[in-house]
Amino acid sequence: MYAPIMNFLADGAPHKRKEIKTSLVAVFSLTLDEQIMQTGGRGVGIFDSKVNDALFYLLKTGMIEQTETTVFKITERGMDLQRLNLRVIDDEILTKHGNGFIILNKQQEPGKRPEPAVRKPVHEKIMPPSRPNAAPPKARPVPAAESKAPAARPAITVVKKDLDFKKIINTSRQGPWRQRVERFTGTYSSKMTAEESDAIKRITKNKDKNLQPASEDVKQIDQLLEKLYAEEGKKLLSVLFVDEKGQDVSPDV
Repeated sequence: MYAPIMNFLADGAPHKRKEIKTSLVAVFSLTLDEQIMQTGGRGVGIFDSKVNDALFYLLKTGMIEQTETTVFKITERGMDLQRLNLRVIDDEILTKHGNGFIILNKQQEPGKRPEPAVRKPVHEKIMPPSRPNAAPPKARPVPAAESKAPAARPAITVVKKDLDFKKIINTSRQGPWRQRVERFTGTYSSKMTAEESDAIKRITKNKDKNLQPASEDVKQIDQLLEKLYAEEGKKLLSVLFVDEKGQDVSPDV
């Protein structure tokens, strides 16, 4: 993630951590599920962890500076590295062009997963990743009340397996497709990007009733529908005239 972060900060302006994360989501085309995906049973977000690691080493090597708690800005050293126009920036390149801070890679035994590092959760602070030259945080004593039972995690809304939006996009073109599109765009136009709006227009103009499920337009609208379903499922289904199993229903229902 070093290169995308450096490219985003190359305008020289200070940017919030949230803006950096949004830019990375666009660069890697991450879905909502991929953004909130966690590792094993530890409850650590993979995406957030990688962003933290990248920002930590960019700070340590002097490529960026932290103007406020969650605000970052590229330094002159970072601009010098940007002028090299490197497509990929790794630990070795950061160490070579940095301020003397050495990034060490911990070698892993084949077939053995590394031990998870103990982290103290601190909101909106860049924590050192689990590397040999990063001092481990002090362990917090666990109160007796917490050790008896794990805290309940908030439920995550997941699209039902029997609701296939790609199938709805394809088969609905053999029915009242334009009526659905007009009602959908009228309801969610404010939540759609220009690319998503163009994708719907191309699908509508396509005279072939059997659309390719793997086409970029279909995948883009499928991701949009899944995101909207996770936010407000019943409203979306009523706009598309389908039930929770993807079956057509009357527009009056």
